Amino acid sequence: MSVYGELKRRNVFRVGIAYVITAWLLLQVIDVVAPMLEVPEWVPKSILLLLGVGFPIALLFAWAFELTPEGLKFERDVDRSQSVTHSTGRKLNFITITVLSVALVLFALDKFVWNAPSVEEDTRRSIAVLPFENMSADPDQLFFSDGISEEILNSLVRIPDISVASRTSSFNYRGADLNMPRIADELGVFFILEGSVRKANNELRITAQLIDAAADRHLWSETYDRELKDIFEIQSEIANRIVQSIQSELGIQVRAEIAPKTLTENMSAYELYLKGYATFTQRLVPQNVLDSITYLEQAVELDPNFATAWQYLAAAYAVLPFYTLQHEDMVPYLDRSDRAADRALELDPELSLPHGVKGGNLTVRPPYDVIGGLREYELALEKNPQDTTTQNWRAINLGMAGYFEEALAAAEKCLAVDPQYVNCLSLAGSVELLLTGKVETYNDEILLDRYASAPSPTDVDYFMARGNKIAAMYAAAHIEGLEGSPYALWVRALQRPGEDHSEAWEQYRDWALSAGVDLTQYPEILAAFGIYDQISLANVAGVWFWHPQHAGFRASDEFKKMMKKFGYFDLWKARGFPPLCRPVGNDDFACD
Repeated sequence: MSVYGELKRRNVFRVGIAYVITAWLLLQVIDVVAPMLEVPEWVPKSILLLLGVGFPIALLFAWAFELTPEGLKFERDVDRSQSVTHSTGRKLNFITITVLSVALVLFALDKFVWNAPSVEEDTRRSIAVLPFENMSADPDQLFFSDGISEEILNSLVRIPDISVASRTSSFNYRGADLNMPRIADELGVFFILEGSVRKANNELRITAQLIDAAADRHLWSETYDRELKDIFEIQSEIANRIVQSIQSELGIQVRAEIAPKTLTENMSAYELYLKGYATFTQRLVPQNVLDSITYLEQAVELDPNFATAWQYLAAAYAVLPFYTLQHEDMVPYLDRSDRAADRALELDPELSLPHGVKGGNLTVRPPYDVIGGLREYELALEKNPQDTTTQNWRAINLGMAGYFEEALAAAEKCLAVDPQYVNCLSLAGSVELLLTGKVETYNDEILLDRYASAPSPTDVDYFMARGNKIAAMYAAAHIEGLEGSPYALWVRALQRPGEDHSEAWEQYRDWALSAGVDLTQYPEILAAFGIYDQISLANVAGVWFWHPQHAGFRASDEFKKMMKKFGYFDLWKARGFPPLCRPVGNDDFACD
């Protein structure tokens, strides 16, 4: 008989397997019991050493001896015809299976019950980075302190075990006269980082403080006096110090250490980038979009390999036509946007926003490739699920296509990361209204706090365009002298769809002409009055046309032209029609 055959016959393999499994089970039990019994550290280590020494001894024992009905005998003394190794092997199999089953149960309990993070612990792995205070002599250096805050935030986002409140939400608390527990409660976090930045020429002083917000106590505070060129190392040091503190406070192990990510070696380019990004975040003022482009173009001119600057330049080019209302000049800017996005991805393929930008460009530029746009959105979100800008754009496109449940899910993912992102909040409320007939989760009071603290006719515009009737009526009720105004005509037309509003339309049109209001920018107003042939297809973004009061528009030829032109009909044929629509033959459709 071969050596292998003899090892198998004498159950050496079975003994080895049983020994290993039993040893592992024993070590797991010791690991659980030792802390409770306050066993000295040397005891588990000694047991591990003994088990290691015992393994070859067990194998030699299995080779040399056989357990017989008469007791333990040397293998050489056992008559082969009387050997019971086969029976012993079956017993060993049973023992091994039993011990293995117990080991697996113990492993599952250890991983998913005993050591599974509690809901509280999991929730505590969360932090908000508040905007650092600008302590520089020049108040215009605010962009720099904001940039430092955001880069620390971006460093923390790279840690998968920590949840980080988005910039949009946390920066809303700039200068807020609120205590830390309240801020933490509103943001849904346990830790808060605050600090200050003082910049004088190339000298920096950055102070950072980590706060256990629930207890309202400082965990640590540190000041960094460095040169400007060390900025990325400082950001990394602060982020790693935060991770260490969270580990210490929670008694957990957080994966990964944050290595410095040098965005650029050119500090002048870096400052221009921070200026460009800061103005881009304030893009509700059209001039700020133009200014951000100027700064970002200068940044990439100084450092053509500055990937992050290229990505925001791509975003600024993409949104410029919409914020400046120059839709006729859209295509050249979108082409520039694509080139900037491609350059950003060439330099850093892991960036997500360039894909989101390219996706948005595909959906708003002829030939209006919605299918391709959604594909780019998915690529962006695969790389960064916390990219709320892309989540918002994706939700808008799904909502415009009539896929309300998918649009709401996308908006909710956006809000899970950034609960105060008003664009996602508004879209979610509008889509929820379409699905349920009312707004519950994302109620109008939130929007009113943001937009109608001092209501004006513009607020009526805003809320009606988004289907938020309650908010619109609230705003209208608080505008002095609204009754008899043009806005009252619009409100009445919305409340009574299907009626003849030609006389009211003439009054509203005359007012708009005298007031210099370009009604092509407000398709929802035109649709409310039944003026479908004047709706500019360049300004239909949103989900307003799916609301019940616009059923007449959905039955019109203009609506069919719009959905075919913008690629939504092709999308429906590719992935299925939305609930309110159905195919009519191969090249037509009808919507309720």
